[in-house]
Amino acid sequence: MVFLGACSSSPTNERLWPSVSVADATGSIVQTANFIPEDVLVVSLWSTWCVPCRRELPQLQQYALEHPEVSIVAVNLGDKPESVAQFAAEVGLSMPILIDSEGRISSSLGVTSVPATLIIDSNGVVIATHLGEISSTDLATLVETSG
Repeated sequence: MVFLGACSSSPTNERLWPSVSVADATGSIVQTANFIPEDVLVVSLWSTWCVPCRRELPQLQQYALEHPEVSIVAVNLGDKPESVAQFAAEVGLSMPILIDSEGRISSSLGVTSVPATLIIDSNGVVIATHLGEISSTDLATLVETSG
């Protein structure tokens, strides 16, 4: 299911990429604001217990390798950093992984279930949302129609 954002006269209706400090998969504290690119940012929200997420993330990793011009970040919801690091190593994830242990990212983005894939523009505004597992073909279409 894909929802494309629409222009709104009221900025309070916009969902924004939050500017918060969170841990990454290595345990380092990072600022989410540093992930806003010049074009678009693909954000994948996931958990290690989520079977569709486990199928989807290797496809996102492959997409990232094939499209280095697209910024992708994986936001883990609620897992222990050790579990996230172990899973990332098992499937060979090299994209940035943020750990949203307090739900600050997911609540700002209005996401309550995983997997979810969002496209964020250079102003930090959510411009497209895909709820549920996304295929590499659907991801490519989502990025192309949003960019």
